[in-house]
Amino acid sequence: MSKPKGSVGVALAIAVLIIIAVTSVGYYQFVLCKPTSCATSTSTSAATTAAGCTPPACVTIQIVDGAALLTNTAYSPDVVTLVVGVNNTFEFHNNDSQSGGVFHSATADSCPKACPFDTGIIAYNTTMGPFTITVPGTYAYYCEVHPTTMVGKVIVVAGSGSSSSAASSTSTTSAASSKGAAPPANGFAISILKGASSDQSSPGYSPANATLVVGVNNTVTWTNNDVLGHTVTFTTVPNGANVASSDLIGPNGTFTQTFTVPGTYHYYDTLYNWMKGTIVVKSG
Repeated sequence: MSKPKGSVGVALAIAVLIIIAVTSVGYYQFVLCKPTSCATSTSTSAATTAAGCTPPACVTIQIVDGAALLTNTAYSPDVVTLVVGVNNTFEFHNNDSQSGGVFHSATADSCPKACPFDTGIIAYNTTMGPFTITVPGTYAYYCEVHPTTMVGKVIVVAGSGSSSSAASSTSTTSAASSKGAAPPANGFAISILKGASSDQSSPGYSPANATLVVGVNNTVTWTNNDVLGHTVTFTTVPNGANVASSDLIGPNGTFTQTFTVPGTYHYYDTLYNWMKGTIVVKSG
């Protein structure tokens, strides 16, 4: 009997590696999906569907410029709440251009024993991911290069029906501007990036596209990390929604808004009109 040709041997080796990988993923209950793009889209590839995860949206966590010198604000947002089946896919992008570009990472605290995500070293202006987590819980992470100062959390909560008492069919809003106020525990944080007033290639808000679930994370706090003032001014909102735009948000200032009417909200900065953002609100 003739020996298998080289191509057959390679195919068998690949098959064994696939079986090992699938077994490992099943053991740790983490599903790594690779959507065609990390954007607020409801489309998924056939490969993603076959893997058992269909993330309709992807959240980009920014490593901010100057992150190596920061503490709890090196990642933006440094605490992000994701909802299974809504926006539980995420990626990391390194914006730290100091000294020509600084290397960073985003490594789950539990690695390497059980590793829901680990970007490895991320070079400046590089994106790593996407990653999808399907098991609710709090996933703390850190930068391997700056482990004592750069830390963050990914909080994953159950999807539809996880908070039945919070949904509302009427429109109520809460808006406030303050200096240094902390986001509510069940809220969603959006950063007005440092340098947003001068970088016209950036949307200025991070994340610029956010998906929220009523009763889970539908209170948003914008924090101005720039050295100049900015605004959050709504241009289009769903029928029945009554939202208030911000006044001028000074450096280190915040603006908070609660959304209870599902739909799509568009906003921008009246001072720097290239800065734009979108919020999609879903029923709880």
